[in-house]
Amino acid sequence: MSDQERQIQALHSQIEDLKEEMYQMKLDISTLEKEKGKPVLTPALVGQIGGFVLGGLAIIGIFWMENFSF
Repeated sequence: MSDQERQIQALHSQIEDLKEEMYQMKLDISTLEKEKGKPVLTPALVGQIGGFVLGGLAIIGIFWMENFSF
């Protein structure tokens, strides 16, 4: 297996981990909303979700630039 294939597999694994974290966060939010009856999307939570998304995109971008550099 080539180095690029290993990197791609690592990226896929990281993306799946991020998807699982996002799914769990959505479940937690819906549970809290049901329990409290009011929206739970605080600025801190929105920032945390945005941080996960941007972090995942940064990781993908790093590997993308390495694999397709000119």
